[in-house]
Amino acid sequence: MNVNTIIKPVITKAALVLPKKHQEFEALIFEEPKRKSREIVRNQVNNNEEKRKNEFDIKRARHEVLKFAMNNQRVEKNRKKMMIYHLIDLGAKPPKKPYKNYKEFLAERSRLKQIREERRKFHQLGKNQTGLASVKCRNKSKIEKQRKRRLPVTSIDESYGSVASKFKQK
Repeated sequence: MNVNTIIKPVITKAALVLPKKHQEFEALIFEEPKRKSREIVRNQVNNNEEKRKNEFDIKRARHEVLKFAMNNQRVEKNRKKMMIYHLIDLGAKPPKKPYKNYKEFLAERSRLKQIREERRKFHQLGKNQTGLASVKCRNKSKIEKQRKRRLPVTSIDESYGSVASKFKQK
C-alpha cells in the first residue's frame, strides 16, 4: 500500500451543522510484522532448552527427593501415607476422615477434659501426673552437712581470742 496518499474525511450533514472547524484526519495503517524464519525459531528453542538443562530446578529436586523417600519406605503404611501427602500437594482432594459415633466422640472428649483437669490440679500443687514434685530441689548430701558442722583444723586459731557480740548493731 502506498502510505503517502492523503485521506480526507467525508463531510456529513452533522459535520456541516457543527460550527467547529474541520480537523485534520490522520489514518493509521497497521502492518503485520514479518515472521521469523523457522530455522531461527528452532535455534532459539534449542538454546533455551540447553540453558534449562544447565540450570538447577529446585522443584524438580524436591520432587525427586520425595520420590526417593517414598520408594525406600520399608513399612507399607508409611509408604501409603507419603503417597497421599504427595498427591494432596499436587492438588488431589484429601481422603475423608473415618466416621465416628457421636456418643463415643462426646465420651472421648469428656475423658480428655477430665484428664486435663487432673493435670491442672497436680500442676497447681507443684506435682506432675505421677505425683512427684515438678520442681527439683537440691538435696544436700551428707558430706555437705558434715562440712558445715565441722570446721577444718586450720581455722581453729583464726577465731581464738576474738568474741563476736550477740547483739546486732543498729
